[in-house]
Amino acid sequence: MANETPRSISAWRRFYSEELRVVTGIESTTICKAFARVPREQFLGPPPWLFGSGTSLNRPQYRSTSRIHDLYHDIVVALDPERKLNTAQPSLMARMIDALGATRGQHVLHLGCGSGYYTAILATIVGQSGSVTALEIDEQLAKSAAKALRAYPQANVQRCDAACFIPQKVDAILVNAGVTHLPPLWLQQLRGTLVAPFFVGPDLASRDALVLRIARTERGGFSAEPVTTVAIYPCTSLRDEALQMKLRASIHSRSILELQSLRIDPHEAEASCLVHDARLCLSAKPA
Repeated sequence: MANETPRSISAWRRFYSEELRVVTGIESTTICKAFARVPREQFLGPPPWLFGSGTSLNRPQYRSTSRIHDLYHDIVVALDPERKLNTAQPSLMARMIDALGATRGQHVLHLGCGSGYYTAILATIVGQSGSVTALEIDEQLAKSAAKALRAYPQANVQRCDAACFIPQKVDAILVNAGVTHLPPLWLQQLRGTLVAPFFVGPDLASRDALVLRIARTERGGFSAEPVTTVAIYPCTSLRDEALQMKLRASIHSRSILELQSLRIDPHEAEASCLVHDARLCLSAKPA
């Protein structure tokens, strides 16, 4: 790690945040400053680190590095290479965090926090007047995240299945696992915005998902809109194959582009329902 002084690493981190700003089109200086401040290397274990492209159509072909500077690019870094389990690509997460719209003083729920890097980004955004509750089902990852997040007293890590978690009122929910439906309690306790990848498959190996932004309206409904696509691990307890097929069909037909709302009222399927099930209805009707 020759020539990697704290000053040089800080400069690379600022470059990295600027690169994310340009690549993603994000205008939030708060998000950019968070990416410039949080030390990614502290959430990845000791070097050497394995990394790869987050945009390749092929499965990650890892390369190895012990240079901290190399971590400050738009790459995925392996957490468990045997399972192809990586930290999410920074540009993707920057878009999702931007869509979330969390601000200082808010309470954010981060589901599937992994090693805690993006939890630290959220904690930096909400500040010490806010809080982040981070959930992780993998025991080792939860332990690593809790250790790495000790410098962020506003962040609390719990090891549990998010599908079984009973949240308090929260301003925003960021989901980092592929789901096909949402527990009603998440929506009941949500004051603001939820951003989640909806798993479309076609199978577990592909890990394809469509990220949606769902926001509570002043009248109590939920607006909904697509944000981006992502390859992500599915949340097994919130995945239904029949719903997965309906979600995939809505993408193939491009009807999902008409999405305007998430409906939670009991109703029969109608022409405006783009994806309809007892647990999920994505609708072309305004919220």
